Amino acid sequence: MFKIDFKYLKLSSQGRKRLFLFYGITNFLITNSVLHLLLLVIPIFLATIASQITNLIIGFYLYGKKVFKMKNLTYQEFSKYVLLASFNWTLNYVSIRFMYENGINKNLAAIFTIPFLVLISYSFQRKFIFIKPL
Repeated sequence: MFKIDFKYLKLSSQGRKRLFLFYGITNFLITNSVLHLLLLVIPIFLATIASQITNLIIGFYLYGKKVFKMKNLTYQEFSKYVLLASFNWTLNYVSIRFMYENGINKNLAAIFTIPFLVLISYSFQRKFIFIKPL
């Protein structure tokens, strides 16, 4: 089994962004695999809910513990994270639905929304969710 060495990543903002991208890619691969498989067999609404629940569970742990280095994850942080996930799910659903209704394949539409969701997610997590106490 291979081991990834994160020594080169600093806890600076730049290092945190790299970690966010690394763990984001991991979360993305799992979440979007779920989304794309489900889009083949169930309605968009249910597929996006299932993928967001997957993202919620994996993301809260990875981002809280591994990216933002929180010692303990609290109910308050989880509540904020759920609100962000709900917002992202809504935005994801509306975006895919809009593009699909305007002639874009729903799987491509799902791919097109990714950069916007990532930017929103990182910004809100850094500024409003995983804030270390003074």
